[in-house]
Amino acid sequence: MFDLTSEIKLDQKMQKKYNIARGFLYAAFFIVALFIADRVLFPSVSLIFSFDNANSLKNTINPPYVASAPENPAKNPISAKDKFVFYSTAFGNFSDVLLTFTTKDNSADIKDSSVYLRKSYQAFLYPLGEPVGFKDGTLLTTENGKYYLVSDGVLRKFESIEILLSLGYPRESFLKIQQADLQYNKPGADIIDKNGYPDDTLFAVEDTYYKLKEGQLFPFISAQAFLSQFDANQAIIKDKDFLSHYALSEKLLGFADGTLVSYDISVYILSEDKSYPINSANTFVRMGFEWKDVIPIDSEELSLYEKQKIFTLNQVHPDGTIFFDETAQKYFIIKDNQKLPIGTQTIAQSYSKKNPIKANLQENENDAIHCQLKKSRINSHKYFCEMPLDSVANFFGNDYEVNTRFANEAEIKNINTTLSTPVNWKNLMLSLSTIKNNIQNNYITPPQ
Repeated sequence: MFDLTSEIKLDQKMQKKYNIARGFLYAAFFIVALFIADRVLFPSVSLIFSFDNANSLKNTINPPYVASAPENPAKNPISAKDKFVFYSTAFGNFSDVLLTFTTKDNSADIKDSSVYLRKSYQAFLYPLGEPVGFKDGTLLTTENGKYYLVSDGVLRKFESIEILLSLGYPRESFLKIQQADLQYNKPGADIIDKNGYPDDTLFAVEDTYYKLKEGQLFPFISAQAFLSQFDANQAIIKDKDFLSHYALSEKLLGFADGTLVSYDISVYILSEDKSYPINSANTFVRMGFEWKDVIPIDSEELSLYEKQKIFTLNQVHPDGTIFFDETAQKYFIIKDNQKLPIGTQTIAQSYSKKNPIKANLQENENDAIHCQLKKSRINSHKYFCEMPLDSVANFFGNDYEVNTRFANEAEIKNINTTLSTPVNWKNLMLSLSTIKNNIQNNYITPPQ
């Protein structure tokens, strides 16, 4: 063994003390190394929220809410009739979760309350909304030879091929679909005017693309902004004189909601005139994004968007994000705190040209993991329950949705979520793989 004191001679008594001290030092080093390895390779995460200090930066659980008012943080007392919901966000191969609720001194007993847990991305846990059809501006044709433009959310059929051609729509630009795909857009008035263009018609004049809306032409800020939403051949080519026929709007149109872009060294999500800078490559990957979907843009294109706070693992995917449920083989788009089903893959492609985020979920709440609260024997105001996470271990996402209806009206003091990882060979390999991926994401330049 390496010894820096090999030339120093000690008497027998001191040598014995020295050997014992050195043995303790090695043992202490070994124990500390094991402790660090355990924390790194088999992590345990504890997340909290205090109702007494709801705005504290020490809170690591998103503010809870009640289902009847999801837009507002929950306030005491929590009604027994209301579903109480909160999200805990953590990344890791966790096998168990311990949930603890501490009530205030004057609170009623909440023992035996049923608690449910689901895992996914928070946005994918939104309630289901109504199915959506094709995006405005999409050109469609069916096997029976009928042609349509999606305008203001409805299907407008061209009364004849002659009208379609006289308006300048190229027949090859119409997307061929199945008749069943049309059921997701309501029918509207037929297009019968050879001289007037309907809303949401797209035009290309020299190097600029436009969309017609309520008698105005809205220019896209760039060609690639247009191409993030539509194919180039969907725009009718016109000369510069055409611009004199309509009022020209000063409002510029940008990229498809949910588009990923890069400027300088930063990557952003663009949605509804807002830009969300992603805080790290690690967050980018863990939120399900793919580097090949990132579009490099310039400062002028980025200036169209209002910069928001940093996008972290605790944030929610913004409107326009498209998910693909691998289990159900279905597409969804996020809009106004809802998860809207997209009928078919063809319809999904009309909303975005990038890859959807892979997801899966126990859609039925009755299939969610659940347990019943027990009262602590040590503290009469503390209630807990523990659940295994094996059934959701391979689910996509970092968010654990917890919901319950308390047995009685309750005044909650704080809540705690503890996620733990067992020590075994499988988890060791997964942890080492995660460390490797984190190093690659943070220190290796992602592909452009």
